[in-house]
Amino acid sequence: MDFKIYLETNARKIDEEVDRLLIEFLEEVRNTNSHLVPFALGLINFCKGGKRVRGVLVKLGYELANEMSNKEILTISAAFEILHAAILVHDDIMDQSELRRGKPTLYRALGGHHYGISQALTLGDIGLFLAVKLITDTTFPGEYKLKALSYFSQMVINTGWGQVLDVELTQLKHTSEESEPTSEVIKFINLYKTAKYTIAGPLQIGAILGGVDEGLLEKLGHFGENLGIAFQIQDNILDGEAGTVDSAKEKALEYALRAKKVIPRLTKDERLSKLLEQMAEYMVERSK
Repeated sequence: MDFKIYLETNARKIDEEVDRLLIEFLEEVRNTNSHLVPFALGLINFCKGGKRVRGVLVKLGYELANEMSNKEILTISAAFEILHAAILVHDDIMDQSELRRGKPTLYRALGGHHYGISQALTLGDIGLFLAVKLITDTTFPGEYKLKALSYFSQMVINTGWGQVLDVELTQLKHTSEESEPTSEVIKFINLYKTAKYTIAGPLQIGAILGGVDEGLLEKLGHFGENLGIAFQIQDNILDGEAGTVDSAKEKALEYALRAKKVIPRLTKDERLSKLLEQMAEYMVERSK
């Protein structure tokens, strides 16, 4: 199985798990207060769609650490995707985006202006803590869950700091023609807002729940952070924000190669090794 098939196959499983969990969530909301149902439905609809990359990498991280299957890892994967939707709710407000995946962003769907923004911010917060609750309520060993939740929380904090600097750069672009972001600042944003959140964090948290040792956990961080930066550079190329495309492609390939060099220290399993290599190639060759 190549990585693209692995991604698509597991994305379907995660979609099913997200749907199941959100049906339960909706029932809880209905029992709490029927007036809240339309708002819950708004959040639920916003959670639909996407490639489910982060959730799939949670499952892959678990498989790198543990050969025994556990259906609850899909619950953790689904929790990541609900977290991602919650972050996008906030992101769309900051970017003043009108559309997300061809549909109105949540704050616009709720009426826009102060009212829609206020409701969407609150629903985004609910989505974040729903993700935390879903992880907490699984039956993984307590010590594993505690460590996973600590990594999860740090990952969200890191993403926030990356976003703070990203917003700062956007402000500078609008207010100063002379100010150019340093390469160190851009690398920090790529590392904290994308690499740790999209690749390294999901892999590490899945591995923690699989009972990973500290050595492998650290190596997964090196692999994920390098590949995550390559992933972001490719995003910049696709969005037309990379400056010189040839130079950006070269940089993406350089980071992907750094990630590939870690693979022999992550697993001796030939199938998983091949999957990780294909994953590295996919991240820098994808068209979106």
